[in-house]
Amino acid sequence: MSAATHRRLVVLSVLSLGAACGPEPVFDDDIGVQAIPIVAGEAAGTFATKVTNTTLVKTPIGDYAGGGVNYRLLTRTFDEATNTYRQSSVLCGGFNFEVAGITTSLPEESYREVAPSTQEVVEIGDDGVFAQTGHLQLWGLRNLDDPFTTALPANKDEALGDSWSDRVFDMDDDDEPGVTTFVTGAVNGRVFIVQRKTVTTAGVVLGPDRVVGLAKNTNEVVQLGNDNILLDRSSEGSAEAHPDPKRSWFEEVRIADDADCDVVMSAEADGVLSVRPPFDVNAD
Repeated sequence: MSAATHRRLVVLSVLSLGAACGPEPVFDDDIGVQAIPIVAGEAAGTFATKVTNTTLVKTPIGDYAGGGVNYRLLTRTFDEATNTYRQSSVLCGGFNFEVAGITTSLPEESYREVAPSTQEVVEIGDDGVFAQTGHLQLWGLRNLDDPFTTALPANKDEALGDSWSDRVFDMDDDDEPGVTTFVTGAVNGRVFIVQRKTVTTAGVVLGPDRVVGLAKNTNEVVQLGNDNILLDRSSEGSAEAHPDPKRSWFEEVRIADDADCDVVMSAEADGVLSVRPPFDVNAD
C-alpha cells in the first residue's frame, strides 16, 4: 500500500468516525420532514419569512377558518458564546382570510409602521431542530412597561382614558386612535383597534438557506371604535386555535443581505416562498 493510499484511508476512517459520533438528522413527525443539519453559525444572514396563522372562528351561523398571513424581513446573527442566534424582523405586509363573507384588511403601509421585533432568539440543534421565540408585534401601542406581559386595557373606555394616553397612539396617522382596519363584504366599515401579537415557530432546517415548520400565535385585540354599529366586537365571532396545527405554518428562505421589504413581498410570486405548506397538510 502506498503512503498516499494509506493517508486517504486514514482520512476516510476519521470522517466516518466523526459522522457516526454526530447526532442523526431529526425527522419531524409533526410535519413529516427530515432535517438537513448545518454547522453552527451557518444560519446567520437575511431571510424572507412567511407565517400563516389559521384559527377557528365560531359565529352564530357556523364555524369558519380564519386567521391570515404575515410576511417579514428577518436578519439573524450568531452568538458563539451561547451557541444561539439573535435576530430581528420587520413586518413587511400580509392579509387576513375571508370569514363568513367578511374580509378585514389593512394597507401595506400599516404593516410597515409596526415597530421591528428585536428580541427574537433562535436555537438550532446539531440534529437540525429549529426553535424561535420572542417575536412581538405592537399595533397602536407603545411605551409598555413590559411589551410582552403588561396587561392590555380591558375595554375601549380604559384604552382611551388618561392612564393609557401615552401608550395608545394613532399609528397610521389618520386621526383615529390605534390602527384602522377596513371591513368589506357582508358588512362594510372601519374598525379602530390596538393589538399585541406574539409568534413562536418550531421545525427543521433544510440546510443553511431554508427552514420550515409550525407556528403558534397569541393575539390580543381591543376595539377602540368603529363607524358601523354592526362592527361592534360584541357582534363578532370568537376565534381559537384551529384543531389542525399544520394549518399554522412558517417558511424562511435566504435572500440577499441588502434585500428590503419589497423583495420579501415579491418572494411568493417569484417562487421563492411557498404558496401552500411545503409539507403534507389537509388545507382547503
